[in-house]
Amino acid sequence: MQVTIINFEKIFYQDKVVSIVAPGLNGYFQILENHAPFISILKDGILKLKPFYVYDRKNFEIQIEGGILQVKKNMVSIIL
Repeated sequence: MQVTIINFEKIFYQDKVVSIVAPGLNGYFQILENHAPFISILKDGILKLKPFYVYDRKNFEIQIEGGILQVKKNMVSIIL
């Protein structure tokens, strides 16, 4: 699935990933391929991304201070 992470300055990250673990208001949750559409508010925590091309990249972790996450048709948009 395609993920795009943006902040007020630029596109922070854009690539294909296998999974995302995000800090929601009620705890961490995971998003996988073909996940149902939804929108969630994110709280402070660590956003973990597992890249699609694992052989040349390691898992990616971002310390965040809240945001909004949207899943729709295998596309995940995160605004920090």
